[in-house]
Amino acid sequence: MLVVRRRFLKGRRDDVSNILDFSKGSGVSLESICCELIRYSRQNLPRELPLPEDHAIFQSLLVELLTQLEIPVVAFEESDVYNIHHAQCTGALHFRHHGSRNDWVWV
Repeated sequence: MLVVRRRFLKGRRDDVSNILDFSKGSGVSLESICCELIRYSRQNLPRELPLPEDHAIFQSLLVELLTQLEIPVVAFEESDVYNIHHAQCTGALHFRHHGSRNDWVWV
């Protein structure tokens, strides 16, 4: 039996280690990120495991920023062969010394 992972995360950015770094690098305000994640936490996480709502604590939460996703897709009419599709998201940064690359990924 062939077991294939659904996705491979790659392209780790070393300059982003917490939400404050992510905010600075992405150009999205810290206030917007905090509000959206707190809203998500209230709606989707168990009540005993909420995200902190204090912005000073929140901005220091650890994060990882990845810019690539490898998606194994079953080859046409072959159940044991996979093609790897590469999706990249560089935001405003350049991709291989050219313009930015922000692929759409539909799930």
